[in-house]
Amino acid sequence: MAATTLRTRARQSRRESRARIIAAATELVRTRAYSELSVDAVMREAGIGRTIFYRHFEDLAQLILSASREAIEQLYEAQQEMGQARPDKDPEAVRRALTAAVDVYQRHGPLLRAVDEAAPADEQIRHDYEVLRRRFDDFVEQSLRGVADLGKTPPANLAETARALNFLGVSYLLDAFGREPRVTPEVAVQTLTEIWEAVIRR
Repeated sequence: MAATTLRTRARQSRRESRARIIAAATELVRTRAYSELSVDAVMREAGIGRTIFYRHFEDLAQLILSASREAIEQLYEAQQEMGQARPDKDPEAVRRALTAAVDVYQRHGPLLRAVDEAAPADEQIRHDYEVLRRRFDDFVEQSLRGVADLGKTPPANLAETARALNFLGVSYLLDAFGREPRVTPEVAVQTLTEIWEAVIRR
């Protein structure tokens, strides 16, 4: 019984220290660029010894990916909703999908910005990020393909239009919510909705 209790406590302690490290990184990226992070700074913020970091993470890139996993999963769900949006049948579908994406950036913007900043310097993050971007492009293309006949002049190249819309949206949301919010969520949703509608109904 005593041995079982000790193992349970050890697992709980490990979970707690991991959670503290992730919370510390999440807090630091609100005011610092990814390039300004260090293991020492994270562990000082977490209030635990530096060596414990390497019991949980190989490096800062792995930490940022772990910290942002929830945000990326939620963003993926929002993009899936965008892929299913059919404004010809439901005029509010695009706004709902964009609202879901804006909500993710409002809550997790600094972490998503840190992932974006880490990608050029880390091969694994860059690969995962590119895979994610391509999936998002595909979802947007699906949505555009379903409504391409709404406007007078459909996009000449749906794949490139989808890529451009996604790139614009991500860049805009990282700028709007990557540190302290620069605009309200309502303004962000309205701005992106107007851009989408301009493309769909031109």
